[in-house]
Amino acid sequence: MTRPELLQIIDPHLHLWQLSAGQYHWLQSKNPPAWPDKALLQQDYSAAKLALTTPFKLAALVHIEAGFDNSAPECELAWLAGQQLSLPHKAVAFLDCSLPFEQILSNLQALLPYQPAGVRHIFEGDDERWLHAPQLEQIAGMLAQHKLVLELQCSLANPKNLARIQQLAQQFPDLTLVLNHAGLVQPEHFQPWQQAIQLLASSANVAMKLSGWELINAGRYSSADPAWQQQVFAAVLSEWPLERLMLASNFPLCLWQGSYQQLWQRYYQLLTSLGLSSTGWQQLSAGTARAWYGLTND
Repeated sequence: MTRPELLQIIDPHLHLWQLSAGQYHWLQSKNPPAWPDKALLQQDYSAAKLALTTPFKLAALVHIEAGFDNSAPECELAWLAGQQLSLPHKAVAFLDCSLPFEQILSNLQALLPYQPAGVRHIFEGDDERWLHAPQLEQIAGMLAQHKLVLELQCSLANPKNLARIQQLAQQFPDLTLVLNHAGLVQPEHFQPWQQAIQLLASSANVAMKLSGWELINAGRYSSADPAWQQQVFAAVLSEWPLERLMLASNFPLCLWQGSYQQLWQRYYQLLTSLGLSSTGWQQLSAGTARAWYGLTND
């Protein structure tokens, strides 16, 4: 009997944390977000919990900042380095874009010795103030100079956000922009979101991570909606090249809707039923993340 071919996974959006080591204010019950079931998240999550079995194999990962210490974001990178992960990995650090520019520059300099792949500020909810702030252009130029990814977590269905992303992509062609969680697509705003991805299709320095499904109804009892996920997959596959799309988990938040293994099984079933080839699958599950985050799988 021949052994089944292993399907490599490079997960470009997951969170690891150790509650006793960091602050993690957002995970405390008294603090927002007021998710129906935050309790599932209020435990330690190490790489050992990223369990995959045949036919999947986790080949590498990208740790996304999880609020370890937002006043000194380099501390999270130091903690991650201390975990001595056996898998190839990169990290995206927190960078507070709301601070005075001089402080942002100082924070970035503190991050650089740890060689992060990029930085993230969650613009969602603060779009009007920080995504559209004039100083973001200074920040973007600085990130481009250091060849760091700028992760954008905001709603693409907002025309102002779309215009800002287009402007940054055009003004800074050497800047790598990655949209988190499929541009926070929601069923009630699908049409403007679809128009936005059509308009961004020509922006070669913008990529998108397909994840975050559990955030629509955040909680353990929100069930996965495969038909909705497939609708989103079909829309982006019809507009964007595979080289700018990547599947991601948002672990451990994805556990609200099932196990880590079940998430990747669902991705595989939905995409192959859309006619995606095995080569196309490996591009979405590993190839794009490897290229955009500079990962290897040795």
